[in-house]
Amino acid sequence: MSDTAGSDMADKDAARQAARAARRAFVAALDPMAHRLAFHALPSPIRALIADCATVALYCPVGDEAPALRLAKALLTEGKTLCLPHVVDRMGTMEFRQWAPGDELEQGSFGTLHPPRSAPLREPDAIFAPLVAFDARLMRLGQGGGYYDRAFARHEGAIRIGLGWSAQEIAHVPADPWDVPLHRVMTERSIFAPAQGEDLP
Repeated sequence: MSDTAGSDMADKDAARQAARAARRAFVAALDPMAHRLAFHALPSPIRALIADCATVALYCPVGDEAPALRLAKALLTEGKTLCLPHVVDRMGTMEFRQWAPGDELEQGSFGTLHPPRSAPLREPDAIFAPLVAFDARLMRLGQGGGYYDRAFARHEGAIRIGLGWSAQEIAHVPADPWDVPLHRVMTERSIFAPAQGEDLP
């Protein structure tokens, strides 16, 4: 590993530690009613963004991650088919399998829950992704396993939407050459979009 690569990794690790601590403190201090009300509605800018998306991927939150499954009812009302990530191995491979509220979930790796292998495979048109931190460029800092990086590359036509708490915005996310920005970030307070005139891949 080059000195530059090692430095970049250290920068990301430091950013993750600080962002996790900020998220943990924010959620712990959040009014319980505000927590219960967060992320149930599908804001109109997000609804418009995914209007032509037939299949939408959510995720089962771990710990104090933003509760993505609360969006399920609103998405179903919009006629979307839902799916959830299923971690295949520890090499960063993740697939998406169909899910609806009430369907069986199995214990997966890293404390996650996912649909069983018997659930149909789906190709998501939009992916709601958890994050540790994000910045104004819509760069996403993840857990470090590379699962969503690989999923974004494999489903390159899918709309990428980060879901997080407002406290997870930081000044600068250290980014590698292969990192791609999100199309939107949604928090309990705001929708973050690309800078005006900026075209995202």
